[in-house]
Amino acid sequence: MAGNKVYVQGNYVDVHDNEVVNLSIDKVGMLRVDEAKVADVPETADVPAELDTPRAHELWQKAMAQGWVDAAWQPLLSRPMAALLADRMAEVLGVSAKWKVFEQLWRRKNMRNDYNTALSQQQCDDYMKKIKRIIS
Repeated sequence: MAGNKVYVQGNYVDVHDNEVVNLSIDKVGMLRVDEAKVADVPETADVPAELDTPRAHELWQKAMAQGWVDAAWQPLLSRPMAALLADRMAEVLGVSAKWKVFEQLWRRKNMRNDYNTALSQQQCDDYMKKIKRIIS
């Protein structure tokens, strides 16, 4: 797992090599991050041009405020819910190759499958309504 990023939300761990690991944590330690060293946005070279516009920055700020993405615009959601977010952002921004663009940014594959999985989940309708209300 060397070099991979790991994001934790509750007992869900998203390891960015397309593996999912569930775990229980008895004791939690905290690491203080110097906020001056944390960038507000990712390196421009890593961001597809379609997602690096003033309008896109507005949407990223809204997504960060909801806790959907971190300061580097990486998802803090499950893969299916992140795919719903990507779909909505692509729709609002007019991105035609949405899966390619978001897969590049998030270093993921098969986001279309994640989207289809999301559509079959029970919470999908409520989450989609919330996304549409906020990402507009």
